[in-house]
Amino acid sequence: MMHCTLIGDHSVLIDFSKSKNALKEIHELSRLLFASKPEWAAEIVPGLDSLVIQLQYPSADTMQTREQAFADVEKLGNQLEKLSSSKTYPAKIHRIQVCYHPDLGLDLLDIAKACKLSLEETINLHKSRLYTVDILGFMPGFAYFSGLDPKLSLPRLPSPRPSVPKGSVAIAELQTAIYPRATPGGWNIIGRSPNSLFDIEQNPPGLFMAGDQMQIEEISLDAFQKLDEKNRSKEIIRPLDEDQTKGSIEVLQAGTFSSIQDNPRSGLSHWAVGPGGACDLSSLHLANALVGNPLDAAAIEMTSTGPSLLFHETTCVAWVGAHCDGIVNGQRIPGNRPVWLNKGTILKFSSINPGFRAVLAIGGGLSLPNILGRVGSHISADIGPKRLEKGDLLLLKNPKAALNSPFLKSLYKEDALPCFPKWHIRSPFIPTSEITKVHCLAGPHLSLLPAKERELFWSTLWTVSNQSNRMGVRLQSDFKLKKDLPGIPSQAITFGTVQFPPSQEPIVMLAEHQTTGGYPRLAEVIRSDLTKLVQVKPGNKVQLVAIDLEEADRLNAAALKLQESTINSIETIIQSGGNS
Repeated sequence: MMHCTLIGDHSVLIDFSKSKNALKEIHELSRLLFASKPEWAAEIVPGLDSLVIQLQYPSADTMQTREQAFADVEKLGNQLEKLSSSKTYPAKIHRIQVCYHPDLGLDLLDIAKACKLSLEETINLHKSRLYTVDILGFMPGFAYFSGLDPKLSLPRLPSPRPSVPKGSVAIAELQTAIYPRATPGGWNIIGRSPNSLFDIEQNPPGLFMAGDQMQIEEISLDAFQKLDEKNRSKEIIRPLDEDQTKGSIEVLQAGTFSSIQDNPRSGLSHWAVGPGGACDLSSLHLANALVGNPLDAAAIEMTSTGPSLLFHETTCVAWVGAHCDGIVNGQRIPGNRPVWLNKGTILKFSSINPGFRAVLAIGGGLSLPNILGRVGSHISADIGPKRLEKGDLLLLKNPKAALNSPFLKSLYKEDALPCFPKWHIRSPFIPTSEITKVHCLAGPHLSLLPAKERELFWSTLWTVSNQSNRMGVRLQSDFKLKKDLPGIPSQAITFGTVQFPPSQEPIVMLAEHQTTGGYPRLAEVIRSDLTKLVQVKPGNKVQLVAIDLEEADRLNAAALKLQESTINSIETIIQSGGNS
């Protein structure tokens, strides 16, 4: 029993909540989808009683893409029914080594005591089960396994550990899990595995997919230490390229939060790797177009205040997004246009206002290692370069590349740097009024609110909390429900999902959101208004405005048309030898 609905303007949700074998059917359908790889499927993410497929639109006809998606899912559903009747569910079984020594199983003694078992009984009960991956989430490669013996069922720790060692095998309620890397965590640690569960240098990077199974092989402390040393993977953070002839940019001050960003990493959500990428993709593409780069080239995303950068090579740059001026030797340089900077120039920025984020593109691009298909930072997943810090050196791929453009070459005046044209482009969005209105479609759980509270939710003016970051925008107000909403079985979420946690402060997901969540989702921000979300800063006012799908399609199409025409205009100018 499966039922398909559209979530927002971005995903198809297949609901299995009425099915007797929900997880089995979800895992089987996801396997069929991965095998058939439909053109419209961007991300395929199993939840506990649902499968969410994020759509990509190969053509401008969004309605046709959705109809195709629903038709293909129905065909696969029929295939699934035939498979169900033959009772074959082939699952991949992984053998994982675990050491149950108390030095590594930090809570092992407490677990045995709480469960009124001996150490030997505790270990035997844990290692003798066959576990199944229900879903992945929390962090890249983190699998939630069902199959724990009920005799070992324990609540989470009263307060989470600040750091759980990488490889820790832990239990909570009726699940077990293995931490792919060191992180805070609140589960009971029963042992530790030396095996690598997620490795950015491997393809695929993750070991477990939803539906896979795990058997445990117990190993000694000595065997653990030898294997752990052998399996310790190198962390790629910066390129080990000492060739300074390429030119470089030295970070003198990092700004509030500056990071390297490019397009999102797509097709990895089922490994619990969220897409990430620049929060304001429209500004990234425009800034790159202005300096003659490929639109998806990595650039510097600046938040709240920009960095101070020393250029060791003559370079063409452009910054687009929130309003800020560049400052060179006290001279203010307006943004949203190409700017030539001389070797030895220090570029600083005025405060970013109005707006919150701007993207600085570097002509010729940055020289960085490719990790999982992209070079940008995914800070929360610990993938790619870290946030910029004072003293960092960014190598340039080809600082002379901008001279290939007839216009940028004519703009370059060696004895008059910095130089830039009088014209500029418009940023995709800069807040101009006291209240930023963000267009949304109703979320799948909005109906959990009584009618009056639903109206109040839409009419409320929310204040952006200073607890917001690249993972999400937290909203505050005096909006309070008389009765708390129930949690939902974890399901895939995306950029723009408005979650409603027990704190009753909505969180709107941004670029580095987790891949799954168990809070009710009351609204979904439309694609073209994501640029608004990323430009509101702590203290700003936001109103969520309900619209229907037809209006969302109209607004999205208009925004896409404007973006494409602006980029076409820039490329026409850049490739011409016209006057500046």
